Amino acid sequence: MGKVITVMKVFPDEGVTLTELLTKVKMVDGCIKAEIAEYVFGAKIIQASFQCEDAAPRDFEEEVTKIAGVSGCQVDEVGLV
Repeated sequence: MGKVITVMKVFPDEGVTLTELLTKVKMVDGCIKAEIAEYVFGAKIIQASFQCEDAAPRDFEEEVTKIAGVSGCQVDEVGLV
C-alpha cells in the first residue's frame, strides 16, 4: 500500500487574516505542509500539502473548503508517494 499526496491552493475570504487561516489549515488531519505564498497581483494564498493512505482515500478539498474563512480551493496535484 502507498500513500497519496494532495497539493492545493487555499484562497481566503476577504478580510481574513492569513496567519489565522494557516493555523486552521494545519490542524486538518493529514496536513504535512502549509505555508503562505505569493499569488497574483500581490495577493497571498496558502499552499498546502496533505497525505493519506491510498487504501483510505480522503477528499481534502472538501474538508478544507468547510473551514471558516476559506473562499475556495484549487487542487494542483494528486499522486502516489
